[in-house]
Amino acid sequence: ATLRSFMNWDAIKTNPQTKKTLTHWRKLGTFRKNHPAIGAGIHKEISAQPYTFSRTYSKGAYKDQVIVGLDLPIGRKVLEVSAVFADGTRVRDAYSNQVVEVKKGQIKIKTDYDIVLLEKR
Repeated sequence: ATLRSFMNWDAIKTNPQTKKTLTHWRKLGTFRKNHPAIGAGIHKEISAQPYTFSRTYSKGAYKDQVIVGLDLPIGRKVLEVSAVFADGTRVRDAYSNQVVEVKKGQIKIKTDYDIVLLEKR
């Protein structure tokens, strides 16, 4: 049985939706590769609506902490991050590549996406 479908590699260059899908999965894959907390960490929900959660991992002196937000509004977002990031911490959204500073336990960020992948800068 043939279980693999044909991959039209030329569509990456010619089809905007294919390119958008590839870019999305590359961002997620890179974030997972850079953060052991995603695959092996402890999951803690921060908010059910919009859905945000932290993933933390530590082994010996190594510590990795991230916050992920899904199904967020497009545009301006205000997210509670004090469970992981202290005030004054600069965090990067690996999805939009924007850097913001934590103030009063929150970040304010404006992106064209409904996902944030927050990591310490």
